[in-house]
Amino acid sequence: MVDVLGRGLDQARAALEAEGFAVEVTETRSPRRVTHTGALRVVRQQQLADRLVRLVVAHERFAPAPRPPGG
Repeated sequence: MVDVLGRGLDQARAALEAEGFAVEVTETRSPRRVTHTGALRVVRQQQLADRLVRLVVAHERFAPAPRPPGG
C-alpha cells in the first residue's frame, strides 16, 4: 500500500483507490474554539481490512476563533 501521510485528501484518496482500496475518511479537529483553514491533509493512515483504509485528516492551519462582541 502506498504511503499517503502528509498528502492532501484528494491526492491521497486517488492514489489509494488506484491501488484498489476503499477509503474511509475521518476528520480530526482541535478541541479549542478555532477557525480551521487550508486544505485537509492526511495525518494518519490505517488499514482496517484487506482492501479498506481509514484516513484521518486535519486542516493545514487554524487560527483563534473571533471573540463575540463584549466577550
